[in-house]
Amino acid sequence: MAEKRLHYAWYVLLGIILIRGFAGGGINMTSGLFLLPVSQDIGVGIGSLSLYLSISSVVLVLFLPFAGKLINQYDIRVMALAGAALQSLSFAACGLMNNIYGWYLLAVPQAMGAAIVVNLLGPILINRWFSRNVGLMLGIQMACVSLFGAILQPVTSFVIAGRGWRTAYFMVGGITFIVIILSAIILLRNSPKDLGMKPYGDEEKREQEKGARGPRLEIDEKTALHSISFYLLLVFMIAITGVGVFVQHIPTYGLMLGYSTQATGMALAFASIGSSIGSVAIGMISDRIGSLKTCFLVIAIGLIAAMGFLFSSQSFLIFGISTFMHGLVSAGVMVLAPILTLTFYGQKDYEKIYAKVSMGAPLASILLVPAYGFIYDIMNNYRPVLFWIIFLLLISACCIAAGWKNRCTIEGCPTWRRRK
Repeated sequence: MAEKRLHYAWYVLLGIILIRGFAGGGINMTSGLFLLPVSQDIGVGIGSLSLYLSISSVVLVLFLPFAGKLINQYDIRVMALAGAALQSLSFAACGLMNNIYGWYLLAVPQAMGAAIVVNLLGPILINRWFSRNVGLMLGIQMACVSLFGAILQPVTSFVIAGRGWRTAYFMVGGITFIVIILSAIILLRNSPKDLGMKPYGDEEKREQEKGARGPRLEIDEKTALHSISFYLLLVFMIAITGVGVFVQHIPTYGLMLGYSTQATGMALAFASIGSSIGSVAIGMISDRIGSLKTCFLVIAIGLIAAMGFLFSSQSFLIFGISTFMHGLVSAGVMVLAPILTLTFYGQKDYEKIYAKVSMGAPLASILLVPAYGFIYDIMNNYRPVLFWIIFLLLISACCIAAGWKNRCTIEGCPTWRRRK
């Protein structure tokens, strides 16, 4: 009897978890911890320093479609190595800077690398290597990313408090670079065809689809980009990301409320744990009840979290629970985007369409991350920001409802222009 071997898709998933865990959970999720100590040390406002995050987002918007094409053309390991060099080393180099313009310049390579190793690598490889329960697999890898963040955020906070922000930059950037290099070389592979195998779950999926009636939904990129649903989905991503990016300001908000640096670091860990739990839950729930109902559930949780933040001055417990629930919403951004793209347009041009849908996240960051900082600088308060977040959640609910109603079907995609 032949011995069953572990499908290589699981090794690829492990590689994705390690790469995104350190690149996303390490670099991206700890960036907010540096804003206050850096701004105080070099003598600039938080809003001015936050502009480097907006520059990153602009570069990300411009580079994402190009990065999607590069991933299709070149070996995924080569792309991961390039992404590691661009993102990790430029992040570490921030520890050498003394002028705010250094952050502005380093934001460019950092964003280019993040487009590869944080935004695209995971969803694209999971779509290639897994044929069934894609939502669950996306949730698992995002959950692990959040767990990495839950560990690295308080560790980084303690390093900043004890050794200074420069040492923390070197530590996070250097370790991330080494982990991505090793994981890419040892674990990643382009596709199952390279190893002469089928995607995991492909045979079971084919058996299930034998009794299915009608053709599959296969929408090409050009048709998708002219549809109503694409732009509504893009606005949904912008709005829901506008809620999620508040995580960058949670440390400053916690300090404003009178909590210590260590306490706010722990609160960020609560957010990461919430994101970890939410990632798996959202993936599983989406596979069971559908992505539309899951979206409304995430939006409802976001509203409760925003209301909790408004009353967080009364108790650290309320603040911690609110950050935990905010983490659940943040998980929705990364898990729902690829699921909704597959649901709306199918597999045909998935990678190209998903790269463009993903632009909604950095578009929100371009304006809202520094805007939240400037509001704090001017008013010394985040309450207007929290009311704006509630408004964004209502906008996202309207957009996803309208987008679902006008989504593409086998008969075609509704467009803004009606045919005569």
